[in-house]
Amino acid sequence: MSLVDVLAKDRRLALLRFLSEADGYSLNASVLTTALSAVAHRVYRDTIEADLVLLEQHQLVTLERMPLPSGELICATLTALGMDVTNGRPHPVVARPTPKG
Repeated sequence: MSLVDVLAKDRRLALLRFLSEADGYSLNASVLTTALSAVAHRVYRDTIEADLVLLEQHQLVTLERMPLPSGELICATLTALGMDVTNGRPHPVVARPTPKG
């Protein structure tokens, strides 16, 4: 596995973790981009949006798109399966978290 793959899987785990901690398990892509930057995943918003689409395709999140004058706002909501993955259930596109303790 390449470093790019390792970083992408870790970034997706971080996305799921942020959603698991949010009220209503939902955050928008702008907030997620800022949060990821705070944990040393400094990537462009389009990368985050592509990750969210991939997570949606794997039924780990649901996405809602809201039109804005300057484009659209994407909101992601964690699914039950996404919560399971956040808690350690193995998944091929997300890093497995380290055990708590």
